[in-house]
Amino acid sequence: MVTRFGRSVRARLTLFASVAMALLCVVVSAFALHAVHTTAVGRRTNEVLTAALRVVHLVKRHELPPIISGEVDGIQVVDSAGRVVSTTANLSGRPRMSEWTPDADNANRTRVVCDLPGFPGRCEILTVLRVYERGGDWLVYAAAAMVPRYVHPAVLGFLGGDSLALVALTWFGVSRVVARTLRPVDRLECAAERQRRFVADVSHDLRSPITAMRAEVEEAMLYPGETDWQRTGAALLGSLDRLQAIVADLLTLAQLDAGAPAVREPVDLAGLVGAETAGRRSKPVITTLEPGVTVMGDPVRLARLLTNLLDNAERHAESQVAVTVRHDDGAAVIEVVDDGAGIAPDQREVVFQRFTRLSAARERDACGTGLGLAIAREIALAHGGTLTLEDSGRGARFVVRLPRPPVAEG
Repeated sequence: MVTRFGRSVRARLTLFASVAMALLCVVVSAFALHAVHTTAVGRRTNEVLTAALRVVHLVKRHELPPIISGEVDGIQVVDSAGRVVSTTANLSGRPRMSEWTPDADNANRTRVVCDLPGFPGRCEILTVLRVYERGGDWLVYAAAAMVPRYVHPAVLGFLGGDSLALVALTWFGVSRVVARTLRPVDRLECAAERQRRFVADVSHDLRSPITAMRAEVEEAMLYPGETDWQRTGAALLGSLDRLQAIVADLLTLAQLDAGAPAVREPVDLAGLVGAETAGRRSKPVITTLEPGVTVMGDPVRLARLLTNLLDNAERHAESQVAVTVRHDDGAAVIEVVDDGAGIAPDQREVVFQRFTRLSAARERDACGTGLGLAIAREIALAHGGTLTLEDSGRGARFVVRLPRPPVAEG
């Protein structure tokens, strides 16, 4: 169970870790993109230089054709008179692409130039090579499109996809780790909250009989000569009985919550039910007992479980209570069914909460503690079993399932 505090802490830590991972991914992706861009620019520059050198060789061998085939965007050859004597087909008939030349002591020069003739609106890697000829220096210009900052959409997709995957993995991993780390804290918070509610409920239920006793005593002291002490004593005893019942139930719950050691011995459930239903009750109890249904447990606590269920059924039954003991799929089962009005499906778990008393219970027994069914379930759980409310044709059907002891091998 994750509390509101746990969810809030987990959400904040997960968000912080995810944002941190996202920022880290942005930084790493920026460095990676810069490295890839630099590498791509270097490769593109080498391509331009290679294309220009191929043309230089043609010039030196006097094999330069008017139209050059090239792998780059454009090539022009300018003779010593400044005329374009050879070019790629896309620049045929166009003026010289640049007046830019290498330095006097250099044979080549490369830079990025934008809006060259023939390439408006874009930037090109332009290289120029000097070719030394007897009649004067020739120039070979070669240009290729500048690599964009993102290099290629696939690079952006790869980096973006990896970043999203890492952020999602961080979100999932941190959320799981924080949830696992906070689980003990959540359990402590739940226990503390349950303890606060328990103390509040105990205070309320103890206040009622104490208040009633105080009112009786104060009234008797105000009018001692007119007080019916017999009636006052009876009223006080009734409040004391309820107070004693609450304290006894609280002591039982405290022992169960603390996991106090209990007796473990074979208990014949048919015999237990027979003994508990043998006494006189206000409603007839019909039993159907399968012999040989035995469990390992504390006979005193199991008797308390059965008594609480019988008392509850007796309060709500119209005419009778039915108790069944049987085997069911390897478990020992006790069913207690009354023929009363029953319990709505949305209230079937509520009735097992401590100090819970539905309106029908208050009408039938104003002195109840609201702890009987809670104690019964805790006893079932302490024996490794369950206590649930299940469907019934009429009334309420409480079903106890307890594990049967392993069969000793012969």
